[in-house]
Amino acid sequence: MKLLKLLISSFFILSLYTAVMAEENCDKFDKLSKEYAKCTSENLKDKTSKKASEWKNKFNNSKLKEKLTKFKNSKSHSEFIEKK
Repeated sequence: MKLLKLLISSFFILSLYTAVMAEENCDKFDKLSKEYAKCTSENLKDKTSKKASEWKNKFNNSKLKEKLTKFKNSKSHSEFIEKK
């Protein structure tokens, strides 16, 4: 049991460490330089695109998407209710 807890906690810590190391370190630039702004914007862009793709995959696999497509394809609200 202790081994399992140790294994899970070490996996969690290593996954956090790799996520932090994946982004570029912008501390080497001066905070008021254009290189620092470019570095931080690229890091933000990468994080945002990853989150957006995760949410897009979740939405595509959800039942909500199916309901929305049924509602979109129905001509009236009563037709949508009858399809259920």
